[in-house]
Amino acid sequence: MTDEWTNNIVNSVANVSAIIAGQFGRDVPALYTDAIIDSTGTQHAGISVNIVILDGNSGQLLRLIEEALKSNVVCIAFSTTGQMLSNNYTEYHQKISSSKTENTEIIGVGIYGDDEAVKLLTKKFSLTK
Repeated sequence: MTDEWTNNIVNSVANVSAIIAGQFGRDVPALYTDAIIDSTGTQHAGISVNIVILDGNSGQLLRLIEEALKSNVVCIAFSTTGQMLSNNYTEYHQKISSSKTENTEIIGVGIYGDDEAVKLLTKKFSLTK
């Protein structure tokens, strides 16, 4: 593996994670509190729960979505369709809203809910390195 290839993967994981976390921030306000200011005046994120990034292939992520939709959790997905159309929201919205999940090439999934429900859904996954 080249350093450039590794950097591209890390950047992609970071980008997808930021997009999903941002949507959670909009949809689940309880995730974030007011910023915390340390004794030197630096602002720190006021996040109230853990966020972890898990590894999984497209098939695993699709199964996770299917199981999450049956559970009492919030599930947010992001796909290669979203990556390709990142600067064209209108086309992105049209393509996603007229597509089946399995046709959007899922590359990231966020799950939020009761700790036990989330653990049950994600126990087969490993943390991203």
